[in-house]
Amino acid sequence: MLRLAFMIWLAPATCHAALLQILDLNQLTKESSAVVHGRIEASRVEWNTARTRILTVYTVRAERYLKGFLGPTFELTEPGGELHGLAMRISGAPHFRLGEEAVLFVWTDGVRGRQQAIGFEQGVFRVRRDPRTGMKLLSRSAPLQKAGEVTSSGRGAGAVEGRTDGELSRFLAQVSQAVERTEGVRQ
Repeated sequence: MLRLAFMIWLAPATCHAALLQILDLNQLTKESSAVVHGRIEASRVEWNTARTRILTVYTVRAERYLKGFLGPTFELTEPGGELHGLAMRISGAPHFRLGEEAVLFVWTDGVRGRQQAIGFEQGVFRVRRDPRTGMKLLSRSAPLQKAGEVTSSGRGAGAVEGRTDGELSRFLAQVSQAVERTEGVRQ
């Protein structure tokens, strides 16, 4: 009964439409505080300060920064999780497994100083090893289905949507080039 009451109480806070713009590689890079290739080392679940939302905080060990610097380890805070028998799921919000490797486009909240993947799953490129060749490949989540209204960025250059697999080294080179392009544009 308590779970049902909590979900009814939480519903007004989570049941509203969202407008999410699909970002290309240049936009992801430009809007990110940091771009990092790293690994999930730990996680914990907690309430936000107002106790209205459940958050999962992941500890990321940075292997390589392509833009910015958040330290050798940093925390990535994503909405959703399970705490004290209550679950909160946010469609499109990334969830990670311990030990998982990824390239993360990170946004830093200027008010709270928390880091989050930019554009929900758009800012997460998961790394997996090909069992036959041993090569590291990227996997990108499917476009954000059921996560509100999705609009196109209207820009085709540097688009990464639709591309779900590729070599990690080639992608890191593309990101480095995007950093060079976008850092020259920054004000």
